[in-house]
Amino acid sequence: MRERLEKKRRELGRKMRNRKLFWSFIICSLIIAGSLEHMGFNSDFTRLKDNLAATVAPENVLPTFRKPTTIILMGVDERKDDVGRSDTLMVLNLSKNTASLLTIPRDTLVYIERHGYQKINAAYSHGGSKLACKTVEEFLGIDIDHYVTINKSRFAEVIDAMGGVDIYVERDMHYEDPWDDDGGLYIDLKQGLQHLDGKTAIEFVRYRDAEGDVGRVRRQQAFMKACADRLSEPSMLIKIPELLSVAVKAIDTDLNSGEMLEAAGSLKSAEAAGNIKTGVVPGWLQYIDGVSYLIPNAERLGKVMRKNLGFDADKKHFEKLANEYVPGNDADYYDVNPNPEKDLRLMDYIEYRRLDMSANEL
Repeated sequence: MRERLEKKRRELGRKMRNRKLFWSFIICSLIIAGSLEHMGFNSDFTRLKDNLAATVAPENVLPTFRKPTTIILMGVDERKDDVGRSDTLMVLNLSKNTASLLTIPRDTLVYIERHGYQKINAAYSHGGSKLACKTVEEFLGIDIDHYVTINKSRFAEVIDAMGGVDIYVERDMHYEDPWDDDGGLYIDLKQGLQHLDGKTAIEFVRYRDAEGDVGRVRRQQAFMKACADRLSEPSMLIKIPELLSVAVKAIDTDLNSGEMLEAAGSLKSAEAAGNIKTGVVPGWLQYIDGVSYLIPNAERLGKVMRKNLGFDADKKHFEKLANEYVPGNDADYYDVNPNPEKDLRLMDYIEYRRLDMSANEL
C-alpha cells in the first residue's frame, strides 16, 4: 500500500512542479471582468477590446505590487438555496519577481471558529469569504490581503465562451450519481486528447477516483493550465466581448481594477524571471467515522511555506499547530512537495558510502 502511494506521490510531484496553475486562469479572468465592472466600459465592446488589448500586450510593462501581497482563490460550488462550499482553495503570494501558490485540499481538517474541526471547504458555507479567509489565516499563520471567488455554477459558461479547451484525459472516466445535488452527475470521458466544452469540463474536474481529493487536485491543476494556455492564444482576442458578459457574473473579488492589473503584472514578472513556485499541504490521508480527511503535517507544512514557497510564515506557529494534529495508525502519508533537505541528506549519505570503504575490508 505504501509503495503504491509513494509511486503516486513521485509521479504527482513530477507533474505538478512546472504547471501554470489555477490562478493563471483567475488572473486572466480578473483582468477581463475587472475591466468591465470597474473601468466604466459598458456595452462598447469594441472600445473595451482595443483598450484591453493595448493594456495587456506583451510589449507593454504592467504595474506590479509594491509589497508582498497574498490572495486567497476559491472555486465555490454554489447551488440553489445553498451558499455552497469552496471546493477549490489556493493561496497565492505575489512579491517582487516571485509568485508562490499553495493548494489546500478541500478535505484538509482545520479548526473553524464557532464550528469546531471540520473540512476546510465548510468554512465558506458557514460564513462566506470572510470566514474562509479567517480560517485560512489562523491555519497558516499569515495575513490574507484579498480574496477571489469564482462561481463554479457559471464555470461551464466561461469555458464555452472560451471555445472549450484541449486536454489529455489520462484514463477512461466513468461515474454515475443520479442523486447528485445538481440534478445528477454522469461522467463518461475516454482516454486521450479531448476537446472539452463547458459540460464535459465540469465532468473532468469533478471526477473522483481511488486517489480521492489528491487526484482531483491534480486534474484541476492540469485543466487550469490548459485554460491558461487557451487564454494566451491570439485568437482569444475576438472572444473578449463574450467572455466579459459571463466572467463578470462568475467572479467576486475585493480587488479593484488597479490591483487586478498589479496582480497580472506581478504574475508576468514572475514568469519572466522563472520564479513560479507551487506547493500542496502535506499530511496523512485518514478516514474518521467513515469520512475522508487530510490530517496536516504542520511542521512539514511550515517548512514548505518558508523554504519552498517563500511565505513569511512563523516557525513557532507550526510547531504549536503540530500538537493539534496527530494521525491514527491507519493513516497513509501524502506529500508531493519537493524536499531539498531530504535530497541533501540523501546526497550526503551517498557521498559518505562512496568514501567509506571499511565495509569492503577483508
